[in-house]
Amino acid sequence: GWPIKNLKPHQAAEREAWEEAGVAGKAKKRALGYFTYLKTLDDGHKTASIVEVFRLKVDELHHKFPERGERQMAWLSPVEAARRVQEPELKGLLLRMLKEPSS
Repeated sequence: GWPIKNLKPHQAAEREAWEEAGVAGKAKKRALGYFTYLKTLDDGHKTASIVEVFRLKVDELHHKFPERGERQMAWLSPVEAARRVQEPELKGLLLRMLKEPSS
């Protein structure tokens, strides 16, 4: 998502996890990393976007969440997730999760 006024980046990541996947938990304050991609806006225009990625410890899963009709959710290993995404930088971040401790 976009930055959210009055929220630090890791707090915005927590909110996005809830809105997009029904995941409630605490995100690490330090970003895991970044990736860039072309985001398609509602009007069809594309804009270059830089995405800050945070690890999040999942405390709860909810079946009802704001974007539930717009998403398909699946729990995947970092390797399988990396196989499914197209953005090369995101693939690298997902695979880096295997090398770095989560604590």
